[in-house]
Amino acid sequence: MPKSSLLDEVLEHVANSQPGPSSWFARLPADAQAELLDVRAGFDPAKHQKRAFYKAIKAAGERRGWHIPGEKQVTQWLSGR
Repeated sequence: MPKSSLLDEVLEHVANSQPGPSSWFARLPADAQAELLDVRAGFDPAKHQKRAFYKAIKAAGERRGWHIPGEKQVTQWLSGR
């Protein structure tokens, strides 16, 4: 009988009782996600400041009726995290 790995053993005992909350990005409509992905593709940390990009995203998103969260969440998303 093959010995199970520690990961296998842990995964046998771990299960979410409820699904976790989706990210702010996942809660946006598909068209908003597509537009924001274009914005993120245009972000170049060598040329742009994250905070300035965040402020512009926040303002433009709110004009479109989207919920844009705080700076930390958006700048992490800009960095692909």
